[in-house]
Amino acid sequence: MGVFVQDSWTEILLIITTLVVIVTNYFRTSYKYWASKGVPTIPPRFPLGNTNIILPKGFSVGTLSKKFYDELKRNGHKFGGVYLVTEPNLVVVDPEYIKDILCKDFQHFVDRGTYYNEKDDPISAHLFAIDGLAWKNLRVKLTPTFTSGKMKTMFHTVVQCCEYMKDAIDSQRGADINIKEMLGKFTTDVIGTCAFGIECNSFKYPDAEFRKMGKRIFYYDLWRSIRAFFLMNLPTLSKRMNLSVNNHDIQEFFTRIVAETVKMREVKGIRRNDFLQILIDMRESTGFNLDDIAAQVFLFFIAGFETSSTAMNFGLYELARHPDVQKKLREEICQLLDKSDGQITYESLGEMKYLDQVFNETLRMYPPLVTLNRRCVKDYTLRDTGVVIEKGTPVLISTLGLHMDPEHYPEPETFDPERFNEQNKQQRHSFTHLPFGDGPRNCIGLRFGMMQSKIGIATVVKNFKLSVSPATKPIQFDPYTFLLKSTNEVYLRAERVGE
Repeated sequence: MGVFVQDSWTEILLIITTLVVIVTNYFRTSYKYWASKGVPTIPPRFPLGNTNIILPKGFSVGTLSKKFYDELKRNGHKFGGVYLVTEPNLVVVDPEYIKDILCKDFQHFVDRGTYYNEKDDPISAHLFAIDGLAWKNLRVKLTPTFTSGKMKTMFHTVVQCCEYMKDAIDSQRGADINIKEMLGKFTTDVIGTCAFGIECNSFKYPDAEFRKMGKRIFYYDLWRSIRAFFLMNLPTLSKRMNLSVNNHDIQEFFTRIVAETVKMREVKGIRRNDFLQILIDMRESTGFNLDDIAAQVFLFFIAGFETSSTAMNFGLYELARHPDVQKKLREEICQLLDKSDGQITYESLGEMKYLDQVFNETLRMYPPLVTLNRRCVKDYTLRDTGVVIEKGTPVLISTLGLHMDPEHYPEPETFDPERFNEQNKQQRHSFTHLPFGDGPRNCIGLRFGMMQSKIGIATVVKNFKLSVSPATKPIQFDPYTFLLKSTNEVYLRAERVGE
């Protein structure tokens, strides 16, 4: 009996030892990939490689790409290799190479490589995530949705939602205002109306379903973060395990809302000037089904709701910190609105050049999407290097790294809208400012996002003098989120202009 037990333990020990040797050799071999190609490499560490993200809050390396960018730039490299667990990723630093990848040689980098699961999570198969020919065909179909003409039809709706926000701020004058929460209600109302034709009334009903669901989308508990780790680092295995990007209640909500709204409009013959109506009209000519429509409306909701509220949050924070910039912007806004009876119009918004500078400087310091992802779809040789990027290799471009690089923006921590006057813009490489990406796969909704954000900022600054509350702590970025987010809330104080 004793001999039998001893033999069993010997076999178990042998199996464990063998597995350890196999795994160790696999990692050691994997970590030689970039060196074998002569590519500068940031040394990886077992078992996560160059990442330290165990519980991500999305499907991106977040601000980690800036650390990669800074280290490679500090060592004089134009690009370099890193490993996310064992998967080799190429980090691109030089703006010329970035231009090649995003624009000039885009056909080699069509895909983002973002995980989606159209079978188990249909709303994850939206324009941002899908790849290849499916992406190309859908992009062509959706591009007319975001023309200047379409923006004009939605303009009045955005302005009206601003009135609700203005009244809410007015009711809290002198108090500490959680400005991100205030702006989140505003963008929820805007997107609810412009995407679904539904009035959310977030200021009147802060616990309304749309508002709660907007928060749920970006909430990551322990299980969802574990799932995100698998989706980001082990996508093939995740597909086999039928893992979903979104929680079931999120899927059910958006699918149900779209189905109910489409049915109501068809039965009652209702038409609206919103994004959903455009997709309904496209259904017969494109072969869209309800899942396809729900996926695109879902993307429009999350992109328009979160990125715009975040950008405005940081923009108003910087204006509150810089009263001279705030005053100059207010003077421009008031001067132009005097020509239109004090009302913001589509034309007057386009004439606000200093507002454009303020907004672009905000996006420089606080780009909503801090990392641009691409995946090589066919072997590609980096210009003047002989280095071959093999098919399937992920590419990381750190927008935050570019935007905070002192070579491109001296004293990058300083908020200075003059960086974006015409003279200074012309002196800079165009691919050092990428808040919306660039090339054929840039943000399709950038016009709407900029319009919504500028209207929001202009309305607030025209009516209120802003200052930073003592309750506001210094901005610190959450390193694990997909979209840029501060770990601390921003509290501002507002007083009526002229008081």
